[in-house]
Amino acid sequence: MPPDVDEIRNQIRNLLRDVNELYAGIERNGLPDGTHALATALRARIDDLGGAIDGVLDPGQVIGRSVRAPQPTTAVPVDEGALRNLQDDLGDASRVTSLVQLFLTELHGRRQALAAAVEANDIAAAHGVAHTLKSSALLLGAGALAASCDRLSANADPARLRSLADDVTAHATAAARWFQIWLGNQPVAS
Repeated sequence: MPPDVDEIRNQIRNLLRDVNELYAGIERNGLPDGTHALATALRARIDDLGGAIDGVLDPGQVIGRSVRAPQPTTAVPVDEGALRNLQDDLGDASRVTSLVQLFLTELHGRRQALAAAVEANDIAAAHGVAHTLKSSALLLGAGALAASCDRLSANADPARLRSLADDVTAHATAAARWFQIWLGNQPVAS
């Protein structure tokens, strides 16, 4: 008898939820220097694992009645010029770095809220998450993420909610990876 794909997916999501809670705990507890980078790297690996697992469990990319949205293209997910403009406006590179770090920290909760909205088939809640995420994405130059949030916000069809949310999540993951690399390339404040 073949394994129950939905049961396996639920077990894996429970495991990922537990790891996400560990990540949130690391962020909340203010552990020693370098912990934020460790937690951010952990979050990125979990995102990679989640996508890989979905690909293995659902190679046809079909979830229920809806088709999973394609992964973002290889285009750069963030316009670095937007960050330079923001730095010019704020007059301080450390403020931009702090905004990017805050975005990454808050992104975890927004992903969870979006997943909960999809599971509950709550379009209004999904729209709220997409609206908030879109604003942050636009500020930091993550145009593809903002566009995917806009598409989700414009959706009124419950049958499309999961695929549009998957698209937002894919773009959020791509933007988060870009920001993590960008942060790693920023000079360390003394």
